[in-house]
Amino acid sequence: MKKVKTLRTVSIMLMLGASLTAVHTASADPLKVDNAFFEKQKQVVMDQTTTHSSNDTSASKEVQKLENADYLYMSEDGQVYSSKRGYLGAAKKDDDLEASRVGDQPSPPISGNGPAVKDVNGGTTGAFERKQLAYSGFDSITSDITLPKVSGLGAGEQPWVYYGFDSDNASIEAGYAYQTGTFRWLPYIRSNGFYYADSAYQKYDGNRINSVQFYLAKTATSDTYYNAYMVVGGTQVTIAPTKFTDSDAQSTSVKKVTSIAKKAFDGTNIEGRTMNQRYDNVQVSLFYQDQAYPWTQYPESSDFKNNKWYGTIDNPISYVHRDWDSTSIYKDTN
Repeated sequence: MKKVKTLRTVSIMLMLGASLTAVHTASADPLKVDNAFFEKQKQVVMDQTTTHSSNDTSASKEVQKLENADYLYMSEDGQVYSSKRGYLGAAKKDDDLEASRVGDQPSPPISGNGPAVKDVNGGTTGAFERKQLAYSGFDSITSDITLPKVSGLGAGEQPWVYYGFDSDNASIEAGYAYQTGTFRWLPYIRSNGFYYADSAYQKYDGNRINSVQFYLAKTATSDTYYNAYMVVGGTQVTIAPTKFTDSDAQSTSVKKVTSIAKKAFDGTNIEGRTMNQRYDNVQVSLFYQDQAYPWTQYPESSDFKNNKWYGTIDNPISYVHRDWDSTSIYKDTN
């Protein structure tokens, strides 16, 4: 993957399924989510995700897919709009996004079984494998995602597979959320205290979703804040505003996670299983860097901040099982 920084000129016509309107933002002027807004977002996506190719036919097909994609926007106050389906209603409020990292503290003692879940950032929200790179200014991640097989979920348990960006000032995540009861996986984004999963693009256990991109970009270079974009196969784009600014360009980290969430997780009380989740062909890039490189080219990070362990970790070790490139989450009863 190589990100293109030269803006492509394309013909963009969006036919909206319902009238769109203005939403309130942190600025004095409300943001109007209309045809012109989605045209600008489409240009950003063209700029960020269209790949260089010596094959004109291949490049043309990619441009066509992005022109015809469904663009979904979740506003700062949780209102959701689609370029094809119009206004979709309000997102759910969500206060569970992991806190940003602040302050240095002495590291607590760690047993041979790893840190206690109470000492891990997000540790009491569920069992997970978190892989995270250093805080070096990452702005994109792309991979082919294989969703796990889910079984035996207990009350209040929900699997998630997602990417995330963290800095001292901001956090955001996007990926796939399992829908307990309907046995589906839905693409979602979580930002600014809101969460939205799109039921129009359901997936199922074991599905491989190629070319799932997640990146930070500005609509205009003069903007203060970056938007986050999740682009799936060049046909589906989910967008949300963030608190990331240029000051985060040297200190943003990227992560990939597979998990089973459960409120008040104590390290032993998750019953369900997720089997054989995979991230393949993982590539990442840094702010102001055109070229993306394999995840393995960069060091993973684990550190103790704000009285919690951040970064790469198995939470807890007894729940995380790996077989080559696959990860499974379940309680080890041995």
